[in-house]
Amino acid sequence: MWLVFALLSPVFWAIVHVLDSHCVERVFDRPWMGVITSSIASTIVIAIVPFVFPFVDWTWPETKTILLALLAGILIQSSQIFYFQALNNSEAGVVAAYWNLTPAMVPVASFIFFGKLLLTQQYLGISVLVITSVCFCLVGTNIQTNWQAFWLMLIASCFQVNALLLEDQVFKHCTFFIGFLLITVGIIVSGILPLLLAKVRQTFRKNMALLQPAIPMLFGIEIANLIALFMSQRAIDLGVPSLVAAVEATVPAYTFALSILLLTIFSPFGDQDAWNHFPFKLFLSVVMAFGVRMVT
Repeated sequence: MWLVFALLSPVFWAIVHVLDSHCVERVFDRPWMGVITSSIASTIVIAIVPFVFPFVDWTWPETKTILLALLAGILIQSSQIFYFQALNNSEAGVVAAYWNLTPAMVPVASFIFFGKLLLTQQYLGISVLVITSVCFCLVGTNIQTNWQAFWLMLIASCFQVNALLLEDQVFKHCTFFIGFLLITVGIIVSGILPLLLAKVRQTFRKNMALLQPAIPMLFGIEIANLIALFMSQRAIDLGVPSLVAAVEATVPAYTFALSILLLTIFSPFGDQDAWNHFPFKLFLSVVMAFGVRMVT
C-alpha cells in the first residue's frame, strides 16, 4: 500500500515545482518569500482540523516524539529556503531532478545513524543518481547558474534526508494523523518566524502588489503541497524511508511533462526552458530510474 502513496505524491510535487517556478519568476520579489506565503496559506488550509475532531484519536505522544515531529517540520521548511533559491537560478525540471540526491543519500544516512549496511548495487545506484544529477548541470546554456542550483539543492536534500529519517521515527511512536499535524505545525511556525524581522516585513509589504492577485494560485499551490506531504508521509508511515524517497525520484518526469502540458494549454504557467535539450533530459531521467532501482 505504501507504493500507491509514494507514486501519487510526485504528481502533486510536480504541480508545486512548476507553479513555484512561475511564482519565483513573476510573483516573488525575493525567492524566500515562497516560504512565508506557503506557511501563511498552510495556516488557513489546516483550519479545517477542528472539523475532523470527532474522527481522530487524540492520543498525544511523548514529549520527545512531539519535539522530533516539530524538528522534522523545521528541517523540511529549511530545505524549502534553498529550494526556492535554486528555482531562481534554474528551471523547474532541473531543480526537480536535483531532488534525486535525496534518495541517493538516505541509505548512507541510514547507515551512519542506524548502522544499516548497503549492498554493492546500492552503492552503484547512488553513484548513478549523483552522476546523472551532475549531468543535468551541463544541460542548457547557463552552466554557472545550474551549478549554483546544484549546490543549493544538495543542501536542501541534506535537510530532507534528516527530515525523512525523523518522520520514520515519529510515526513509530504516534498515530499518523497526529504525527502529520505536528510536522505541519513545525513547517508553519518556522516559515512564519522570519516575519518577526522588520526588514523581512518591509520587503514583504512592498511585494503585496504582486502577491494579492496571485492569492488564489498561492492557495492552490499550498493545497497541492500539503497533499504531497500527506501522501509522502503516509508512504513513510507504511513503508521504508529509503524506498519511498527512491520512488519519489520520479518527480522530474512528472515536472517536465507538466511543464510541456502547460505550455501547450496555458502557456503563462509553463516553463519554456523545458523544451531545451528535452531528448537528453528524458534520457537522463530514464538513467535515473535505473539508478533508483539499484538503490532500492
